[in-house]
Amino acid sequence: MLKSLLSSVLLLGNILFLSSSFQMKSIEFNPTGTYEYDNGDDGDGTVKVLKISPDKIKVSLFVIGGPPSHNMGEFKKELKIKNGVANYKSGDCHIIFTFNSKAVKVTQTGFDCGFGNGVSANGYYQKTSSKVPKMD
Repeated sequence: MLKSLLSSVLLLGNILFLSSSFQMKSIEFNPTGTYEYDNGDDGDGTVKVLKISPDKIKVSLFVIGGPPSHNMGEFKKELKIKNGVANYKSGDCHIIFTFNSKAVKVTQTGFDCGFGNGVSANGYYQKTSSKVPKMD
């Protein structure tokens, strides 16, 4: 009787463990929202993100350089995302978006990204909204 009871308890424990493991894996990180940074006189920027599918996002990036020129840069692209990281690569330009629940780190290498002279997307953009952004 004790052996049967112990087997039942172990079976129930395994079922609960598997059930909770499945639930944790089914909860996916959703990067949808608006992210902003203000670098004072050195410029500012906004990243808007819309999750399209588990492995694809739409990104709108807008950055403004500091004085004296205040040059700008922007693009809108659909990118693949895996483990919170999305990559954009075109020619010399490579931009990496690394997301967590509170921010996105943008790392740009190369300068042929179609931005104005001296404009870089590099920075930590804090999440300011989780609402679906307008990307017109």
